[in-house]
Amino acid sequence: MDWTDFHEFFRLVEDDILSLFYRGDFADDITIRLIDLSESHFKKGKEQMSLKKKVSFLMAECFQNVIRYGEELTSDHYLQEQTAYFMTRNYNNKFYIASGNLIEQSKIQFLQDRIENINMQSEEELKEMYMKVLGADEFTSKGGAGLGMIEMARKSGRKLQTEFEQIDELMAYFYIQMIIDSHEHGTEEARKEGLHIDHAIQMNQLLRKNSIIMAYQGDFRQHTILPLLNMIEKNLMVKKTKYAAYKTLFHVLVEMLQNVMHHGFTVNEKREGLFTIGLHEHHFTISAANYVECEKVPALKEKMDHFLSLDDNDLKELSRLILQEREDGPFRGSGLGVIDIIRASMMKPNYVIIPVDDVKFLFYLNVKV
Repeated sequence: MDWTDFHEFFRLVEDDILSLFYRGDFADDITIRLIDLSESHFKKGKEQMSLKKKVSFLMAECFQNVIRYGEELTSDHYLQEQTAYFMTRNYNNKFYIASGNLIEQSKIQFLQDRIENINMQSEEELKEMYMKVLGADEFTSKGGAGLGMIEMARKSGRKLQTEFEQIDELMAYFYIQMIIDSHEHGTEEARKEGLHIDHAIQMNQLLRKNSIIMAYQGDFRQHTILPLLNMIEKNLMVKKTKYAAYKTLFHVLVEMLQNVMHHGFTVNEKREGLFTIGLHEHHFTISAANYVECEKVPALKEKMDHFLSLDDNDLKELSRLILQEREDGPFRGSGLGVIDIIRASMMKPNYVIIPVDDVKFLFYLNVKV
């Protein structure tokens, strides 16, 4: 993602506790890894355990909703531009879970009527509706008969938000969003409506514009990085026969994520950062950003400029010197990860360092593989 769009995206999610966006194949094992990644952010405790179960259940239902109602992509245009979309955000004491998928225009009225009916029901009426549909065994060829949407409304305790975006004369893009309050018996302020589904749509449009298949904002410590790497690896395994650079790509991913994990500025006991990966016709783009303490910025800039000024042979020799250097030497083992990233990229990476406040800067690195 180029710096302009990346910076806009960062500003939209920087206050989130967690943001996770995914565009691509919706398989069961992908669902499991997304849920694992989301669950890694919950603290221990009875209330958090109950919330974790609810959020995990609704994430799974949202994924299944895409599988039930989404249309298979039948052309390269649809494959690149209108792939299915999933979002979860933890912002301002609320969880937002949303999805988007391609549907036939002829199905819009059916979905609108079904969701409008669900949104009119009380909690007790939703329970009765669920049992009635379950007992009637009225299932579609893809399964469901609306049970998933009923459960979304029941578990979230709020009306479902939906939007339809026309693609062409035959197809449309169907968005649905749920909002879950972090505190079941919260204050009136906590029960306010929250972010409208338009925000989820805006995010997808920004990611779509840059061909992003995954974006993550949150904690970059060890216990959250591992589920993230598992998620990325599983998604890319589907494509590795098509892209010869798969191994190089994953190596660069690991180095960039570890760079945030080891060198990012700690905020509220978290290593906060933002990461995106884009899939283009002949290459991938990886962008990552993390906070850096003000006093470390001059050294970081000097190191990046020096590394980027070297050719591959010079970088290879520098790597050798760093590996041989003693702990008290001038290099002290630093910079190997960045050197590996530069050497593996298709062209010289670019970076941006901008001030955030009096104590930290934002460091952005963009790599093409």
